[in-house]
Parts: sequence; C-alpha cells; structure tokens
Amino acid sequence: MLDRCEELERRAAALYRAYALGTRGDPTLCALWTALAREEEEHARTLAAARRRPDAIEAWRTRIDGWDEALAEVSERLAAAEQLGPGATPDQHLTAALALEGTELEALRHVLLEASRQPSSPEPAAHAARLAEFARGSHDPRVQLQAALLLARARLHQGRPADA
Repeated sequence: MLDRCEELERRAAALYRAYALGTRGDPTLCALWTALAREEEEHARTLAAARRRPDAIEAWRTRIDGWDEALAEVSERLAAAEQLGPGATPDQHLTAALALEGTELEALRHVLLEASRQPSSPEPAAHAARLAEFARGSHDPRVQLQAALLLARARLHQGRPADA
C-alpha cells in the first residue's frame, strides 16, 4: 500500500508540474501548480520514509474496506488528468485537479503514516482547500461547483461549518 500510494503521489506531482509548465504565461496559476506539485512530492517523500521503517508498520492494525477501490479511483482520475494534453484549458486542468483532490488519497496517506508511526501534517485538507479557493475564481460554473464541494469537504475535515 505504501508503494501504491507513493507512486500515485509522484504521478500527481508530475501532473501538476506539467500543468505549471503549460501555464508559465500566467504567474499566479503557474505558482499554484508548482506549489501543489511540491506538496505532492513531499507526500511521496513521507510515504517513502515510512516504507524505509518496516519495523514501525503496524499492518495488522490496518484494515480498510474499500481500500483497493479508493486507489483505483485515484488512478482513474490521474489517468484522465494526464490525458488532457497541452491544448487543455485552465478550467479543464482545474476540473481534473479538483476531481483528483476529491479522492481519498490524502486520507489513505494519513492512515498509512499513522500505521507506520510517521508524523503527518496537521492540516490534511489545506492542500485541497488552496486549490478549491483558487478554482472558485473560475468563470466556469462547473468548476465553481466542484470547488465549492471540495471546500465544503475540506472544512468538514477541519471541523468547521461548510459555510464558514
């Protein structure tokens, strides 16, 4: 599971790096994609560190129904995002990224880190919330709706009301 999640985090980082490369003409958007890529790279590093400590992994305590399905969903959404190509619009990139960040990858990463006694970031939803806040400025109502849903989810994870 550590290997699978690490690989998905690395793919997400590469995806966001590609998006950043395609938006060099828009410094704000390029900075967003670059920041998200760095965070995904850090997520992958934390999983790699956990894998290097097999003595600390409490696999016998970790059983999550739907684990394989959740990872399959992440992989499918990554594949769809990776296929957009260089001609995709910023809204198409935002839609793909919002769909990806709406998966359970972050939650699964935290479970793995917890099971392997590794520290994790105190605000797991901050990454997705930053993307969603940016996406709220889109003129595409579908992107705005996706952003609102992701923000509501992030706020629920943080224990705040969705309309805060």
